[in-house]
Amino acid sequence: MTSEYLVLQGVCLLSSNAWATTESYVLEGFMKKTLLSTLTVFSAFALRACQVVLVEDSPGPRASYYDGDFEYAAHKGGIYTIVKGNPFGGSQKDFANLVRTKMKNQARAGRPVSFVGSRDNSTYKPYKVVVAFNPGNRDGDDLCQSQEYPQSTGNTTKVVMAFCFGDTLQSSSTGWVDGLNGVNDSKFTELVTETTNAMIPSQDGQDVGENGSIIN
Repeated sequence: MTSEYLVLQGVCLLSSNAWATTESYVLEGFMKKTLLSTLTVFSAFALRACQVVLVEDSPGPRASYYDGDFEYAAHKGGIYTIVKGNPFGGSQKDFANLVRTKMKNQARAGRPVSFVGSRDNSTYKPYKVVVAFNPGNRDGDDLCQSQEYPQSTGNTTKVVMAFCFGDTLQSSSTGWVDGLNGVNDSKFTELVTETTNAMIPSQDGQDVGENGSIIN
């Protein structure tokens, strides 16, 4: 089964039959593409009135990715994690530490995982995670290759997360949300945690049930 999915979270009605809670919903294949197309048109109106967290993973694990890859990379308890960009200004070091703290234990790995800012005894070379805020059109491949980028600006906060083996992308995810007020905004936490969860294909530690639920 493909790991491709989209998580939609919101606090407003998207239509008369849509969701009005903050639960997570997993959609696959055609449903995801249809929803993304619908939201592209709808966002100019509805998304301005509410905060919706959209998270999309990569089209599927790369040929180089094997089931258990991330679990193996983090088997010592941690994984080296680089955080680039800061949509709110202020200390980059403090912001990066906050992001890594929010990411802790959120990835599908079947075990507790800490995301740490330097290589130590808990990390395993050459694996790493790169997190980039507002990277424009840069994707996971660019992040793994450590390409620098000018930070984009606007009302939408975008984050791209890449799980890398050295400079090679293994899997990735992208998240978006409009109108964040800062790091204490609950939607910022959801953006980080849901994008972290989506970064790793579902066969690592969890799977997606037929009713869209996440099962261990």
